[in-house]
Parts: sequence; C-alpha cells; structure tokens
Amino acid sequence: MESQDKFKQKLLDLRDEYNKKIGVIDADVHHKNEPVEKDFAEQATQRENDDVLHALNQDAKHLVSQINSALHRMETGDYGICTECGAEISEGRLEIVPYAALCIKCAEKSD
Repeated sequence: MESQDKFKQKLLDLRDEYNKKIGVIDADVHHKNEPVEKDFAEQATQRENDDVLHALNQDAKHLVSQINSALHRMETGDYGICTECGAEISEGRLEIVPYAALCIKCAEKSD
C-alpha cells in the first residue's frame, strides 16, 4: 500500500527527530555541556530550566512511544484502524497525526 509506505516514512522521520531532541535535552538536563552554576540565584534559574526541559523530555518520550505503537500496528495490519471502535481512521487525520490510534469521533470522546 503506497500511502502506508508514506506514513511509515513519516513516522520513522518523526521518531528520529524526537529521539535527537531527547538526546539534546538529556545532555542539557545533566549539564554535560556546561557546569552547574556556583551562584545560588543562577542555580535556582538553572533548576527552573531543568524542570521545563524535564517536561519537554517526558512529552517527547511519550510521543516516541506513540510512534512506536503506530509502527507496531503497521506490522500487525491494524494501522489506520481505531483502537477504540474499530472504524477506519481518515487519511486526513493520519496526515496530521500519523501516530493516531483513535478516529476523530473517539478522540473527541476521550478529551
């Protein structure tokens, strides 16, 4: 299926992009590129930044997990099928959210 190949490449590209972001964030959070500041006020600012980076890192890891699940659904032949109701997920939705597991109707219900 040609469109599934297109979505698979989109998913692989997205996963690579987010894995790179995770690596950069991990390096920043663990201060691999710069030492921890000696000044207390600067340390407080650094901790606040670390909290934001940690949240971004968690979001990126969650997205990679969703992408991996979508790739697994491709392998099992379930990609593009709503995991909630079994309806087909529209190609338009998959264009925007290629890792979508729910059709629009079920996604709206879960919000």
